[in-house]
Amino acid sequence: MSNLALILLAGFLASFALQFGPPEFFTLIIFALTIIAGVSGDRLAMGVISACLGLILATVGLDIVYGTERFVFNEYELMAGLNFIPVLIGLFALPEILNHFTKPVFQDLETNALKGAHATFADFKRCFKSIFRGSLFGVVLGAIPGIGGAPAAFLSYSEAKRTSPRSDNFGKGEIEGVAAAEAGNNGVAGATMIPLLALGVPGDVITAVILGAFMIHGLTPGPIMFQNNIDMIYAIFIGIMLSSAYLFLIGKLSIKYISKISDVPNRVLYPVVLILCTYGAYAVNNNLFDVLVMLVMGLVGFTLLRLDIPTAPFLIAFVLGPLLEDNFRQSLLLSEGSVDIFVRSPICIVFWCLTAITLGMLVKSYFSKPKPMTTAESGR
Repeated sequence: MSNLALILLAGFLASFALQFGPPEFFTLIIFALTIIAGVSGDRLAMGVISACLGLILATVGLDIVYGTERFVFNEYELMAGLNFIPVLIGLFALPEILNHFTKPVFQDLETNALKGAHATFADFKRCFKSIFRGSLFGVVLGAIPGIGGAPAAFLSYSEAKRTSPRSDNFGKGEIEGVAAAEAGNNGVAGATMIPLLALGVPGDVITAVILGAFMIHGLTPGPIMFQNNIDMIYAIFIGIMLSSAYLFLIGKLSIKYISKISDVPNRVLYPVVLILCTYGAYAVNNNLFDVLVMLVMGLVGFTLLRLDIPTAPFLIAFVLGPLLEDNFRQSLLLSEGSVDIFVRSPICIVFWCLTAITLGMLVKSYFSKPKPMTTAESGR
């Protein structure tokens, strides 16, 4: 769906993205932050605390408006802020490893054989609504530079959980949740090429690398590329469609062997994962400081895990925090301090309405939940 959107709707979505200024980005991010409630489950207060921690860490580095240092502590490595990849690895991978080896007695769980297991047509039919909706989220957010795949995945997952009759099973292996998150994440892949090819603006880190490759070969992405190198545009379209077919075939043929990883004892698997995590954090910038960031964030994630505080809101706030602050301050600079700029366009009004509707539904669902019975009531 993302690839078809790139091929058929590149011009339209690029022109739509051109209408986004700082106020529109700010209202979009405000709406995106409402998904924190969806990924927090029944622990909304804990989710808000986690999100606040993520927003605080997102302020580390240089202020792009005035260039002042914030929470740098005379460490020049912190001037560029905390790198996303070490933070991500530290939050989600290391806590599971630490939690396993800090248990008083740990044992490897037996795994069920996966031979013959597959997703049925009934599973696909049940998940189709979430897949379709998640793909739409990915296409729209991917066409807007700077958003990335993580918010799209979390937004798709949150909406699937909110509307699914099996919402209680989300987080415990529910296939609809897996399908929704992957649909949102994959929907971004092709859509991020839209602003790159149509406007010459990379949508994420991957397309920034592709932009560098274009420049090496003397190609200039944008409207001029459609005029002078249309054969290259079609070659990219064909390559993207072929990559989807290759991905399906390789995944289908290799899943039987990849699943064997589940048979490896945890006491062997987790040290290997730790080594790969360390290498992954170091390989981002070839910097040992990123490894230190990963280890510190691992301790933070382990603490959140032990306190039963969800980490997904932390990551969402950490990703969206800089965009939220920068677009808010740029909007106020453009309007000379007037907040009227945040309702200046129909796009802003639409996102404010969507935010209000989402918050209203959250409040309604909170008060409609059955309250736990007291001891006296249960006795009667």
